[in-house]
Amino acid sequence: MSDCQLNILVAYPYMKPEVIRQINENKKDIRFILDSGAFTAWKAGKTIDIDDYCRFIENLPFEPWRYFTLDVVGNPEASFKNYEIMLTRGFNPVPIFTRGEDLSMINKYYQTSDVVGLGGLVATKGNKGFVKAIMRTIGHRKVHWLGFNSQPFISAYKPYMCDSSSWSSSFRYASATVYDSNGRWTRFTKKDFALKPDRALLDLIASHDVDPKRLSINSEWSNGNKQKEYAIETLTHRTWVKYQQDVYNKPGVNFFLACSTEGQVRLMMNAFNYWRGK
Repeated sequence: MSDCQLNILVAYPYMKPEVIRQINENKKDIRFILDSGAFTAWKAGKTIDIDDYCRFIENLPFEPWRYFTLDVVGNPEASFKNYEIMLTRGFNPVPIFTRGEDLSMINKYYQTSDVVGLGGLVATKGNKGFVKAIMRTIGHRKVHWLGFNSQPFISAYKPYMCDSSSWSSSFRYASATVYDSNGRWTRFTKKDFALKPDRALLDLIASHDVDPKRLSINSEWSNGNKQKEYAIETLTHRTWVKYQQDVYNKPGVNFFLACSTEGQVRLMMNAFNYWRGK
């Protein structure tokens, strides 16, 4: 664990001063990727200016390990134009190939970048079939799956990088998963702790140094309080950081945890330090 880094991805719209400060304070231990946040902005009905994005990268107090080009959702031509603009200005962004583009663009992107991002995968019908098909073209070249982290696919294709925000679902749906380091996940809900949970589940939670009894308290399923780390937060961050490190050590994949707040980055760092101490 001590030889690894914590892989964190944050989208540009979420790069608030407190997030930047948290990353900067731990930059030696964080492998950081900056996402342009084009999809986030698109969902909010907003656009991101290429000049603002470039200026932001230049003014960061630390150097990102990687950063993506500013893509334009639903407009491959505009996305490629932004990529060319960034290259002309001396930047080295990761280009993004999205569903609907001509396959020839993949080879074109690899002429100027050692890794290509694969977009259009989040909550999209047929995304697994698309990944299977497109990986035949990509082959053994470096690829980043944006928002796609199917465990069987990671084991089979071993992408260079991928990212996910699905770890945060426990805060939205009161349903969490815990990882047992043998590739298996166990799902449980807040309702399970109103009864008597399975002993195997209790032991698995305890193996993360989280007292299972805390999860029988309704308030321990909260999140976002800077003054306290709730039980579900501790367990969630520790289990996903553990999974991230296992994916890095075994298949050799750089799995990035997508964060959107200072608190998320801070708690991920707490979890990283916990496992490093172990």
